[in-house]
Amino acid sequence: MAEGLRGIRVTIPSEVRYLEAVRTMIQETAALAGLDKEATAQVELAVTEGCANVIRHCYCNSADQRIDLVFTFSPDVYEVRIDDYGTFVDPAKIKSRPLDQVRPGGLGVHLMKKVMDEVSYSKNRWGGTSLVMRKRLARPAKEEPRKDRRGR
Repeated sequence: MAEGLRGIRVTIPSEVRYLEAVRTMIQETAALAGLDKEATAQVELAVTEGCANVIRHCYCNSADQRIDLVFTFSPDVYEVRIDDYGTFVDPAKIKSRPLDQVRPGGLGVHLMKKVMDEVSYSKNRWGGTSLVMRKRLARPAKEEPRKDRRGR
């Protein structure tokens, strides 16, 4: 790994019941990365939505598939990559439903893009889809050096 870059890789079965373990992994890795509670909750929401979309849309709720997650973080960015082994989906075809339609479901992609700083899809080496989501880490601004009474 590059200097200052740390990470964890985990594989889960394509079952909704394993999403609680994924959320626990996010809480632990986010704490290591220095994310605050609000940012951690946003990452949990986005990753849960991303995994649920893989389970529902890619694997058609089949419980015998695998989902790989890679959590990496540096001093500036927390990143999660979700890899599936299904058929690659053209990112132009991945859309949320219109927000003015009041009904359950269909807002996962909208929520992921709303709470994460970057969301991208690409074809992975297995022919499936990789979803990469990034959250910039908020760092306190550096204080300006104090000046003496004469302005120096």
